[in-house]
Amino acid sequence: MSSKKVLSVIILLVGIALIIAPFGYKMFDRASAGADMMKAFEPVLTRPNVTTFQGHMRTFGGMQQDMNKMLPALAQQMGMTPDQLNQMLGQQFPGVANGMQQMDKMGQDFSTVITVMDQNVDNFQKADQLPMRTMPWFFIVAGVALVVLAGAQLLIPDKK
Repeated sequence: MSSKKVLSVIILLVGIALIIAPFGYKMFDRASAGADMMKAFEPVLTRPNVTTFQGHMRTFGGMQQDMNKMLPALAQQMGMTPDQLNQMLGQQFPGVANGMQQMDKMGQDFSTVITVMDQNVDNFQKADQLPMRTMPWFFIVAGVALVVLAGAQLLIPDKK
């Protein structure tokens, strides 16, 4: 078999793989889900929104600092120890007590999310331009083209 025929067989196999890949990787379902997700995030992942979220985090941080100062002062005003105040809050206002206990962790988590969002606004805008729903068809069309071209090459007799 000539090197031209071997190359045609390889191209034919690549074409077949491109046709099969969207089905094997469930690209039609995943591309549709990806398109839906991108659409849902369009109003969220914008530079103005991320800037607003960063402002919320600064407010949250200030609130966190003030809360750490306020609670001991409140305990003192109420004639309690900070532990007694925390126990009273836990009994009478469990949601507040739980939130105060988790405030540092929530701040870290929200900060991480907002940092990732900030670092990816431009990437999201670029990715959002991709034709997600039709992406699997690009593989199939390219695969069919390779199969047809390679198949035609294989059918042409070698020149002697």
